[in-house]
Amino acid sequence: MRGCNGQGYTNNRLQLAVLREAFNIMNEGIADAETIDTVVKYSLGRRWNLVGPVASADLGGLDTFYNVSTYLLKDMDNGTEPSPLLEAKVQAGDLGAKTGRGFYEWTGETGQAVIRQRDENLIRQLVEDAREEA
Repeated sequence: MRGCNGQGYTNNRLQLAVLREAFNIMNEGIADAETIDTVVKYSLGRRWNLVGPVASADLGGLDTFYNVSTYLLKDMDNGTEPSPLLEAKVQAGDLGAKTGRGFYEWTGETGQAVIRQRDENLIRQLVEDAREEA
């Protein structure tokens, strides 16, 4: 797997692009954090886990993605500064699971339980991937 010759690693750049638009969607009142996470978990995330975003576009038809781009891109965030929504959370000390509050409330062991479950599932998937490649 090749990295990125520019600033930042490929995965960080892709993740930040998705987060930038997620914050924009929340800031515009289109959807809340839970809705965005649900859309990614049960739609994009499942698809991209199997074929990745570029192959997904190829499979869906590049003409379709081109046509959607002609009208949707103008409504998407193309900012070069951190989201005001993210900045407000950080300035308020709402840093996520580490402080017990971010876009979600993380009380008691909730955050640690979610992290453990996420890590266990990722490890299981990586082991399965390694077995398939062997």
